[in-house]
Amino acid sequence: MKKKIFLSITSVLCVLACVLSISQVIRVTHEYRQGEKEYENLANIMVSNLDTSLYVSKKENGGAPIDVNFEALKAMNANVVGWLYCPGTQINYPVVQSTDNSYYLTHLYDNQSNSSGTIFMDARNSPDLSNINTIIYGHNMKNGSMFASLQNYDGVWYYDAHPVMYYITNEHDYQIDVFAGFETTCDSDAFTIFFPNEQAYSSYLSTMRGRSTVNTAWMPITTNDNIITFATCSYGFSGARYVVQGKVTQIR
Repeated sequence: MKKKIFLSITSVLCVLACVLSISQVIRVTHEYRQGEKEYENLANIMVSNLDTSLYVSKKENGGAPIDVNFEALKAMNANVVGWLYCPGTQINYPVVQSTDNSYYLTHLYDNQSNSSGTIFMDARNSPDLSNINTIIYGHNMKNGSMFASLQNYDGVWYYDAHPVMYYITNEHDYQIDVFAGFETTCDSDAFTIFFPNEQAYSSYLSTMRGRSTVNTAWMPITTNDNIITFATCSYGFSGARYVVQGKVTQIR
């Protein structure tokens, strides 16, 4: 009798575990879809002159190939600091900045709780890209959204198709020329923002380029250039991150 009771309880617990697991999957899947739809709708409303072709030339009056309504964005969330766009990819998102690096891991741009999160700038950075290295984070989503496509930069074919991104602010437009992409640790020196001297920064640039799976030795980068480091989770080992780095050039 005791054995039958034990088996019955075990069966019930197994069924409950399965139900909870399925419920969790359904919840997360729903959040992913909700987040993806929210960002698609936002881009449709806030972005104009969008050209979805693989290669996009600058506008006739200079600057990035898209226009962004920052007045409307700021009205929705005062933490919006910019917009990131990579032609021919799903990267077409607002960038926010909080006082910490955890809030926007689980909240959308409009502060809704959602595991898709938001693309966000490191809390230590100046929002005007005046730091030598500006770090921007985003989730590696299974549906291909947010920063999932960054890992594709480990292939020359992808780099050749997407060598340039654009970062747009209310004041200026910037062209981001990608020069490195590689997998690293969550506490990597790739996330260094401040450098004690020019020599340290020069050594850093050489190290980052040496790690890259794409060879961009032809691209001139000096200690006078600021860079952006885009970071997302990677799965090559525990705590892995994939980073893509680009040289920043103001074009408007």
